[in-house]
Amino acid sequence: SSGINAEWPLRPGTETWISAPSICSQAVSRCFLKMVFSLFTPQISVPPTEMSTSFPGYWHQSSTSLGEYFGSSTIQRIICRAENRVYRKDYSAAGMGKVSDELGERIKMRVLLPALVKSIDTVLSSDDHDLKAVTDTLSKCIRSNVTHDIKNHVTTITTIFVKLLSYRDTAAKYDESKEEDIISCFLDLVYKLTEKEFLPLLLQLMEWSEGTLERSTTFYNLSYRLSDKLQGLFLLFGGSIFLNLVEKLKQCKPLDAGDAFESKRQKKDSQVDLTKYSLRTLHNILRYDSSHSFITADRFDALLPVLLDLVPLPDIVELKPALAHLPIAANTERLWKQFNFQLLNLSKSHKPKVRTHVLDVYGEFIQKLGQDYSLLLPDTLPFLAELLEDSDKEVEDLAHDVVKRIEEVTGESMEQYL
Repeated sequence: SSGINAEWPLRPGTETWISAPSICSQAVSRCFLKMVFSLFTPQISVPPTEMSTSFPGYWHQSSTSLGEYFGSSTIQRIICRAENRVYRKDYSAAGMGKVSDELGERIKMRVLLPALVKSIDTVLSSDDHDLKAVTDTLSKCIRSNVTHDIKNHVTTITTIFVKLLSYRDTAAKYDESKEEDIISCFLDLVYKLTEKEFLPLLLQLMEWSEGTLERSTTFYNLSYRLSDKLQGLFLLFGGSIFLNLVEKLKQCKPLDAGDAFESKRQKKDSQVDLTKYSLRTLHNILRYDSSHSFITADRFDALLPVLLDLVPLPDIVELKPALAHLPIAANTERLWKQFNFQLLNLSKSHKPKVRTHVLDVYGEFIQKLGQDYSLLLPDTLPFLAELLEDSDKEVEDLAHDVVKRIEEVTGESMEQYL
C-alpha cells in the first residue's frame, strides 16, 4: 500500500477524492456483509442482545456507503431477514422500522422491486414471517420516488400488489391487520397516479378478484378504503365497478335452504365480509355524490331489488345506511315513490324480523329525506295503520317510533290519519 499514494479518481456524483485505503475498507465491508447474510442462523455466533443492536446499526452504516452497489439477491435476503419473526422479536421496533425506511429510500427501484417480488413468495409461504417489512419498505419506496420513476416501474409494482392482495386467499391463518397494511400501502401508490393511469390498474384488480370469494372480499375492502379516502373523486371510477358491485351484492342474498347453507358454511366469514365491504363501498358512492348524477333511473332499478333482497339478513347494520340513502342519491319524486312502496311492501312478510328491519330502514329514510317526505305520506298511511296493530311487540313499538319521526319532519300530527 506504500506504493499507492496517488489520489484516486472521483466517485461518480461527488466532488471529493477517494483514497485507496477508503476503497479497500468499502470492499472489505461489502464482502463481510455478503458473508453475514449468506450464513445460516446457527453459524452466526453473535448473542441475541448484540445482534439486535448490530443488525439495524450495521445495515444503516452499510446502506449509507454501499447502497448503490447492492444487488437484488442481497436486498432480498435483507428483506427476508427483516421479515422473520424470530429475528424481529430481538430487534427494537424503531430499529427495524429504520431498516425498512432505508431500504425503500436508498435502494434503486430497479434493484428493490424485483427483490420484493421474490421476497413476497418466501414470506407468504412461511409461518415465521409477516408482511410488515415488505409493506413498510414498499410504502417508503413509493413515497420517496417521483411520479415519473413510479410510472416506469408500474408493471412490476402491479405484480407486487397482486401478490400482496392474494394474502387473504392464500394465508393459512388470516390476520386482518396485515391486509389493512397492504391496502394502506396501495393508497400511497394511488396518490401518485392520475385518473388515466389508475383506472387500468383498478380494472385489472377487479378482473383478478373474480377468481375466488376471498379475492372479491379483498377487492371490495380495497374499494371501500379508496372511496373513503378519495370521497367524491372515487365516483370517477364508480361507474367502472358498478355492474360488478351489483353482481357481488346478488351473491350476498341470504340462503333459505338448510343444505345450501351447509354447503357454504366454510365460506361464511368471507361472505359476511364481502357483504360488509360491498355495502360500505356503495354507501360511500351514494353519500359522496353531491351532484346527484351517479344514480340514474337505470342504476336505481338495477340496485333496488338487489338491496331489498338483503333485508332478511340477520344483521342490517351495513345495509341500513346504503339502502336508506339510495333514493336520496336518486333525487327524483318518482323514484322516491317507487322506493317507498317497494320497501313498505316487504312489511307484509310473515317474519317479524323482516318487518322490524323494514321499519328500521324506513325510519332512516324519513330522517334523510326531511320535509320532502310529505309527498309520500298518502301512500304510506295504509302500511303504517297495519303495522301499528302488529302482533309482534317490537314491530308495533318501531311503528310508533316511525310515526313520531314523520311528525317531526312534516310538523303535523298523525292522529287525524291513524
